[in-house]
Amino acid sequence: MPTSPEKDYYATLGVMPDAQDIVIKAAYRALAQRYHPDRFGGSREAAHAYMSELNEAHAILSNQDARRQYDQLRGAGTQSRGSQFSDVEEKTPPGEDPLEKDWRVALHYYPDLAELEQRLTQFSWKLANTYRAYLLETRPFDDREAVACLMEKDFLHAYFGRNDKIVDFARKLILARERAAARALNEAIRVLGSDANPARVVPKIARDFDVRHLLIDKQKMASLLSQAKKFAAHTDLFTQMLGELGGTFAVDGGHSPVRRAAVEKSCRVEFEGRDFQFPSEGEFRSWFRREVLPMAEQWSRQERAAPGRQAEAR
Repeated sequence: MPTSPEKDYYATLGVMPDAQDIVIKAAYRALAQRYHPDRFGGSREAAHAYMSELNEAHAILSNQDARRQYDQLRGAGTQSRGSQFSDVEEKTPPGEDPLEKDWRVALHYYPDLAELEQRLTQFSWKLANTYRAYLLETRPFDDREAVACLMEKDFLHAYFGRNDKIVDFARKLILARERAAARALNEAIRVLGSDANPARVVPKIARDFDVRHLLIDKQKMASLLSQAKKFAAHTDLFTQMLGELGGTFAVDGGHSPVRRAAVEKSCRVEFEGRDFQFPSEGEFRSWFRREVLPMAEQWSRQERAAPGRQAEAR
């Protein structure tokens, strides 16, 4: 069976690269009904084109040999090799939902399904669609929250790698509806690799898209800012704050976790995707008070999420 490694069949069906056969089957059936010419809201030509893509993806991924060959051709990468937030991904779901009637019955007995599905919808309507289809197909309703969490986690790993800091930042961006920033993060991981340095990537994107407030644990930062006003020359405190803001601190030419530097040793800082070199610890403290503390106070006052900003199309 011919396969095309340039096509992302997993993204077409809205499933993860390690999806079980039952998940692939459920997702295909739900999407095929949505894109059926009698249900689809657009032209019949467009419906037939979508159905052709779905059928091709299902034919490959539902056949073990064809799927294995496809995975080998694509290599070890996942959707992070392409763009997660494509134009197709952001479109409103087509036509009526064939699962709606059965889903309403399930909601009657498990009302919290609405919140779980809504959260997944913020990541991708196809992901939420797969969640509906999988639950209705296999009926693991007692594990509904665990299934939702697993799907969300797999989604983030597939598109943003497995670094905890990058994945956590991606989750915050998506839930804050900062789609452009999330696309940029996905693109960075696609180009730089899943082992990209989070201290280089995350602060740079946060700065470029003015979402630096999403990096901050506001309660913890408030405590650190309060201490900073009491201790005018406290390197330990400043390096801890730097770490909370996504920066790193290194001494004697070596990269290390944020911690106290030896007095008067030269030090190097990576912050917001930029490198800074200081001849001494004192120079670092002066720079931090002058440049970073005011920004930290400003970011701490901003809202964590900004509903309506770059709102996600659904």
